[in-house]
Amino acid sequence: MSEQQVAFLPAKPKRAFDDIIDQVRELLRSGELSPGQKLPNERDFAVQLGVSRNTVREALRMLEIAGLVTLKKGRTGGAFVTESNTDAVTQGISDGLALTQFSIADLTEARIALESFIVRKAAVEITEEELDDLEASVARAHELSSKADFPAVLQAHGEFHEKLALAARNPILASMLRPLFGMTQDLAGRIGPRAGEAVWEYRRRLIKALRDRDADAAAHEVTVYLQGIHDTWLEANGN
Repeated sequence: MSEQQVAFLPAKPKRAFDDIIDQVRELLRSGELSPGQKLPNERDFAVQLGVSRNTVREALRMLEIAGLVTLKKGRTGGAFVTESNTDAVTQGISDGLALTQFSIADLTEARIALESFIVRKAAVEITEEELDDLEASVARAHELSSKADFPAVLQAHGEFHEKLALAARNPILASMLRPLFGMTQDLAGRIGPRAGEAVWEYRRRLIKALRDRDADAAAHEVTVYLQGIHDTWLEANGN
């Protein structure tokens, strides 16, 4: 779809800035704007919208901050609909969660619900190469733990969960998991290492369940492990 085929309506003068952003978002939702598509140049865009170029420039800047538009310089530059930006989705969820009062139990419950579904899907979708990669990831993390490098171990755990979520073949699930795991990492960083060798045994059992294509066993491993982590955290907090 070329930029000439997309018709923008004149912006409402009293809320031109918001109206431009709302129009772009609506056109994205409807499919009239597609990832990678170039928006009209600043002058033509301002004429279509019936606003000043400064208003267009500011609206585009805010759309860029939101991760919806990419601004490129040069002769072939301009404003382009972002090809793919799951980081923007993740950040939006993270920002919302940061404003939400929640307990350790809330976090555990959410992770069990989401990750049980992820491993059930992964049990069907995951490839042997991805399983080998998960095993290698566990081995690297285990080696880091022997060096008492807890921040690096936390990062390695994050990589394991990222690989697992991607193996479910649903990028939205991965985007939803990232902020939840980020909250877990923050909490674990404050409490310190507590899981001990249990985490490695869990990882191995989970990978075996995935190799066996046993979705029920994989979901069971996730539930038992996360509930165990939850109990450990409560103990660490004196609850």
